[in-house]
Amino acid sequence: MVEQRTLARSLIPELDRGDEQSLAAQIASFYREAIQGGRMRAGDRLPAIRQVAEGLSVTRATVQEAYRQLGISELVEGVVGRGTTVLPGKLAAGATAADAELLSAYASAALRQSQQFVGAPPLPRGRTQVANFAELSPDAARFPVAELRRAMDFVLGSRGAELLGYAHSPAGLPELLLQLAQWDPMRPLPDDILITSGGQQALDLVLRTLCAPGDAVVLTNPSYHQMHGLLKAHGLRSIPVPMDHRGLDLVALRAAMAAPDVRLVYLMPTFHNPTGYSLDEQQRRAAMNVIVATNVPVLEDEYQILLRCRGEQPPSLRQLDPRGLTLAAFTFSKGLFPGLRMGWVTGAPKLLRPMSAVKRYMDLETSPLLQAALVEFVASGAMHIYLDELRAELRLRHATLQQHLRVRLPSGCTLTDPEGGYLCWLELPEAGLGDRLAELAAERGVRVVPGRMFDSQGKPSRGVRLSLSRANPDEIRAGAEVLAECCQLLLGAEVVSNARVFV
Repeated sequence: MVEQRTLARSLIPELDRGDEQSLAAQIASFYREAIQGGRMRAGDRLPAIRQVAEGLSVTRATVQEAYRQLGISELVEGVVGRGTTVLPGKLAAGATAADAELLSAYASAALRQSQQFVGAPPLPRGRTQVANFAELSPDAARFPVAELRRAMDFVLGSRGAELLGYAHSPAGLPELLLQLAQWDPMRPLPDDILITSGGQQALDLVLRTLCAPGDAVVLTNPSYHQMHGLLKAHGLRSIPVPMDHRGLDLVALRAAMAAPDVRLVYLMPTFHNPTGYSLDEQQRRAAMNVIVATNVPVLEDEYQILLRCRGEQPPSLRQLDPRGLTLAAFTFSKGLFPGLRMGWVTGAPKLLRPMSAVKRYMDLETSPLLQAALVEFVASGAMHIYLDELRAELRLRHATLQQHLRVRLPSGCTLTDPEGGYLCWLELPEAGLGDRLAELAAERGVRVVPGRMFDSQGKPSRGVRLSLSRANPDEIRAGAEVLAECCQLLLGAEVVSNARVFV
């Protein structure tokens, strides 16, 4: 057993409270460098959380978050009653030197990126949760389990032997392709649709089909954190383009499109993750006018399009692309249930055929049984009833957040007011305040995800992401009060009722 020794009190970091980096991130960086630089070795105990908190005049939750980040990187291990101890032979990537030699560049990059996304700061021990705005996952308590079970029983009883074998069409069951085509305003043919095992596989398939290591992908900043991980795992370079309520920064977009190694543009035009922004028709046309001047394909991620609560859906990017080089990815994971692992891609057959060939080597096909059950679930009317009820609940939750948070925010804060989906974006006037808001809110029982998690470089952010998927109206009201109080403390300003609102 490695002998354990407690570090001297002198090994306490110094904090720069004017730094854009959050306090927890500064503490984690200090000990990470100490471990990797050899000042701390296997078996050493980090100072007690209470000791660090008192020495730095920070909350215990802040130190807990820092130690949690180190634990995710497998640099330390925390055991109740024994403290937090440096692990032997661990690298920042989470593997021993011997193990690292076994990993491909893809696996190593994926592992590193997964460790960088640490999500919302944890609540302090003993703190009762007031509101959970962190999770972007449908509420399992609302799932129509009985209706899906009836659909599954029906297809097993009528076609079980057929559905438990291999499918005849790797692109998807013809009846499901026809259903999806009816929802699409472009009325695609079956050859224009490919069924995938969730939206995440759709994104991965596009990258595998259209890009090669060393290529660049243009995307918004901030953007979906899992896409950052996919790009790094595939050895791709990201070129971020700012996006806000005014749309994409067209000057930055033109500059990005001029890069010789650009092979793809990735956009979330509807209920963008993490901000909730939606590009209106004018903004979509402006962005596509820049893109269609090139031969670079577009990946349009419409992961929450089934959750529009109000307003009209603008034309899709695919509708605005006369080149036929836009692929649109969809998923049932947010509108229905993630356990289905069902998504689809629409696009020109010249793009989908090679994607289908790549998919065949990955998983042969998406489950015929689940596809057939979904077809029956839709045909029975159960999906439309479920979605209508979910949209009504989301309308109430969004209205509650706007009513109870917007009017309490200090001047200089902004809050998006999306027309659907689960997400909103609360932004403060200075970089780094989003990270501090996430920490301060966690200390008071409210969990939000700091915006730095959605920056390709992990830079400090002004904003935090609020998800309404797990917070009911009562929790939203209580959480809004806490967030407004935290914003006021951070800005040292009086609460006013004129915070700006963006859709």
